[in-house]
Amino acid sequence: MENEIGFEFFFWLGTGIMLLSVLTVVLFVLLHHNKVAKIRRKESENLLRISLESEKKERKRIASDLHDGISGDLHAIQNYITILQNREDDNYRMALFKEIETILSTSIENIKGISYNLMPPMLESQGLVPTLQSYFDRVRKWNSISFSEQYDHIPIEVPASDSYEIYRIIQELVGNIIKHGEANHIHFSIKKEQGCIIVEVADNGKAFEFFKSLQEPKGMGLKNITSRVSQIRGKLIQVPSVTGNRIKIYYYVTDSNCR
Repeated sequence: MENEIGFEFFFWLGTGIMLLSVLTVVLFVLLHHNKVAKIRRKESENLLRISLESEKKERKRIASDLHDGISGDLHAIQNYITILQNREDDNYRMALFKEIETILSTSIENIKGISYNLMPPMLESQGLVPTLQSYFDRVRKWNSISFSEQYDHIPIEVPASDSYEIYRIIQELVGNIIKHGEANHIHFSIKKEQGCIIVEVADNGKAFEFFKSLQEPKGMGLKNITSRVSQIRGKLIQVPSVTGNRIKIYYYVTDSNCR
């Protein structure tokens, strides 16, 4: 009898030790997987940050080269053409000089536009809101689409690096609406609320599902948007709308639960 009790005791003791060992191994594996996942997520965030920072620097360099280099050279050629035109008596050559001058003026304006889109010079000197106002003025000038804008009266101050990402997000959203949305009106608003800045872009065009379209092979523009939102540790949501689309971006100035 005592042997049976002793055997049963050691049996359950061994079983308990085995179960504890298995649970310990499982726990260790789960902790290890969690640690690896965190490391990979951190590496992914670092790669994204480096990639976006490199893109920003390259855009700034190209914009500077276009503005200070090519644009300057074209201005010089334009001045030479003007001098030759003033000294020319032949009507045919005068007409040619005039045509060349027109082409140069158009090229200079196009280069200025490309340079501005690559890296708005106002962003660092005047901040996000004046840059956005200037951007919408330029979009109105070159596109047959109406805009309404709403800006919070509270000063909206965002670090230069994050301002650039927010600007690029808005630029990408507006560009998609103009190119694919078949809209004739865009409403934009930016306001500060409970420790966060809320940006909204709404249109009356063709409705689409942002996160569903994000999975499509051609959704690179949308992927760029989500990457930039991730970079500023923000949040993007698509608000249900009866017509068109409403996209909201939340940029958290402080730790808050604004939504």
